[in-house]
Amino acid sequence: MPPYILEKLDKIHRHALEQYPFECCGIIIGKEENDKENILFLCTNIQNQKHEEDPEHFPRDAKTAFFIDPKELLKIQNEARTKDMVVKVFYHSHPDHDAYFSDEDKRMALMWDEPAYPGAQYLVVSVYDRKIKSEALFAWNSETNAFEVQG
Repeated sequence: MPPYILEKLDKIHRHALEQYPFECCGIIIGKEENDKENILFLCTNIQNQKHEEDPEHFPRDAKTAFFIDPKELLKIQNEARTKDMVVKVFYHSHPDHDAYFSDEDKRMALMWDEPAYPGAQYLVVSVYDRKIKSEALFAWNSETNAFEVQG
């Protein structure tokens, strides 16, 4: 796991535990050319709200899905642009499930079968009974057209 993620891992773990039994979600932005300047954003998962408003299009609740508040996402993207940074990591938790990149995770990360955020990695944190079990980092492999576990 890259050092810039390891230094934020305690906060990410706390976020996952605070949001349990729902999925937490967040973003790390940083300078593309170095790992020294990075900012962690603990985002709001509005999946329960989306599910309540439109269960046909959002059949999952926040126990098995996340949806970052679009206003937060736009604010983070604007801050990244202003600071000449990029989205480096999206993270979310899997309450009572292992740390794997699900079909839903893949669907949310792709746009027209290509990564919506080229170069971004995806951290999944597994939480069972209010305890962190594990985490796994995934990145897009253009040769296999799949998200694969990183070191």
